[in-house]
Amino acid sequence: MKPIPRHWASVRETRTLADGRELDLTVHGSSDESPQVAEHDARDRLERLVASGGPGRRNDPDREYYPDRRLPEELLEELHGPDGELIAAITRNRYGAAVLNTDAVLITDIDLVEPSELDRAQDPSGSFLSRLFGSAPVPLTEEEADPDAFGLPGLHRRGKSHARSLALIETFRAQHPELGVRTYRTRNGFRLLVTGSGLAPRSDRAREFMEQVWSDKLYMILCRVHDTYRARLTPKPWRIDVDRFESLGTRRADDQEHQDWVARYRAASQDVAVCRLLDVSGPAPPAVEQQIIDLHDRATRPESGLRLA
Repeated sequence: MKPIPRHWASVRETRTLADGRELDLTVHGSSDESPQVAEHDARDRLERLVASGGPGRRNDPDREYYPDRRLPEELLEELHGPDGELIAAITRNRYGAAVLNTDAVLITDIDLVEPSELDRAQDPSGSFLSRLFGSAPVPLTEEEADPDAFGLPGLHRRGKSHARSLALIETFRAQHPELGVRTYRTRNGFRLLVTGSGLAPRSDRAREFMEQVWSDKLYMILCRVHDTYRARLTPKPWRIDVDRFESLGTRRADDQEHQDWVARYRAASQDVAVCRLLDVSGPAPPAVEQQIIDLHDRATRPESGLRLA
């Protein structure tokens, strides 16, 4: 995968555009060399943005608004394969969570959706649902669903959606027996780690795979923008009563205010997990993909039994 920039800078200026609009513009620049080079990149991109007519113009290659291009994220860690090649990186996202970025394992998130959106889903065998819910591989009604089943938040409110999302995952697994599939429950949905595909994040085939399980639309856009699959490794701050993170670009990662926030966040994260492992199927992953899985599972604590956040 391509390296993630080590240095970021933001330039904020009020500029008058050729059409007379006066806009407050914020442009981000990046560099692997230094913060100074990152600032130069930001200023250069600001001038190109103004010359192109400003944000929102169809012919503007440097649109700044989310999620058209990668935004500043602090680089926390890099992971290299046996041959020294970069295979993953951990960054801190715009609200403070650590995020795994990789192109070595296909990762996709599935948010629970309303039952009407999944009426066409079919469960070919019921095997996966049977293992999770018992003998009846059918969607649960709100009355039948147990609020405390598996300790999974929201199941009592969205039982039908939960079961039918699982049916989509089971269909995907049945259609692709050559792939390894690790299925996790997140607080508001599911996460799949799919091994053996070899698909690039921006590829049409990767998008087709994600669409087969009704992946979150914004997540699919982020994968294309960042050219990596992404998986949140640590809790969302508001779920553990921590104030919201101020994005990189408004302050430096080595600022004391930034470091104090990280310390509070880490302390509050100790008693929660990000996802729960439900099932593993298919061929064993090769060594590089196993490295990614091991990193993911160490961080997300999927077999800890802790509440999800």
